[in-house]
Amino acid sequence: MKGFLKILAVAVLTLMVLAGTLAAQNIRIVCIVTALTGSVAQNGEYITRGINMALDEINAKGGVGGRRLEVVFLDDQAKASEAINAVKKAIYDLNTPVILGSDWSGLVLASMQIAADEGIPQLVTATNVQITSQGIPTIFRLRANDSVAAEILAKYVNDQGYKKIGIMFTNEDYGRGFADETGNYLAKLDNKPAVIESCNLGDSDFTAQILSFKNSGVDAILALGKEIELAKFLRQTRELGVDTPVFGGSPMGLDYVVELAGGAMEGVRIVTHFLPTDPEPRIQDWVRRYEALYNGQEPTTHALAYYDAVHLVAKVMEEYGTSPQDIARGLREVNYQGVQSWFRGSPTGDLVNKQVIGEFKDGKWHVVAVLGD
Repeated sequence: MKGFLKILAVAVLTLMVLAGTLAAQNIRIVCIVTALTGSVAQNGEYITRGINMALDEINAKGGVGGRRLEVVFLDDQAKASEAINAVKKAIYDLNTPVILGSDWSGLVLASMQIAADEGIPQLVTATNVQITSQGIPTIFRLRANDSVAAEILAKYVNDQGYKKIGIMFTNEDYGRGFADETGNYLAKLDNKPAVIESCNLGDSDFTAQILSFKNSGVDAILALGKEIELAKFLRQTRELGVDTPVFGGSPMGLDYVVELAGGAMEGVRIVTHFLPTDPEPRIQDWVRRYEALYNGQEPTTHALAYYDAVHLVAKVMEEYGTSPQDIARGLREVNYQGVQSWFRGSPTGDLVNKQVIGEFKDGKWHVVAVLGD
């Protein structure tokens, strides 16, 4: 019996060593997800779906240099303090060579200097212009920034003939930044916003802001900021009998925003990064594959951005190496066509310039125009 136990112990130890060796052969990176819990947990679900889809494809083809690629998900709970903790854990505990996320501008602005100080490249979907305007050589953006979106939105609304414009924004880094940029571009077009209103995250009564727009007689409202608050704002706007045309940014294109806003979404136009109805063949092919994988559920901009991000990182690792320095250099020099768009290295780290104008009509989004590639 003692002999058997000794053999068993040796066998178990051998398996543990082998398992550790195999794990060491894998390449492990970290995604900081906004968020896996709380009021925007659906965003986190979209992000993880896109990443897992990409991982399955990459590993089915042999991984990166013959090594499996793995992603560890950390929940930032849509809180700056948790985003900071997640970045520290990713770097100091998990030794990641690259970080994906966070998704919200305020969370990235609060935490990105930690990764920068350690030379760890960070790919983010947050769009506030300050993220890539500080000269940090290891920060990279996976979507067009707010300045690009704001210029397109301002020009589009102006060209449509609206001359008394109101802006409603959520009072946080993304909403403020987008509103400021859009207002500045409208002013350059000699169409300075007539009324600017805001709300805080968590607000649920928007009567005062809606009446302000109504009483001032604005002919268009730009709703810029976070998903839940603006969905409620839009719904209450229509409930109060205000039928002023509403325009927005990418958060208003998410399915749970459409669900929360209900019939009030009809006619809303947005500037966004991706719409599943984009007729581009490579996009439609990806949409079909995504829906087949996830039981017919329509993909979102979050899913596609992080799907492309994983493929982008894998490509850079294959061509440049797997150290943080190799990955950062590869991202600065990259020229890669993803599904969403082309990703091209730039001095600021802004890799994407594509935007889509969409209109919600008859229960779904329709592409009005595609700008950039």
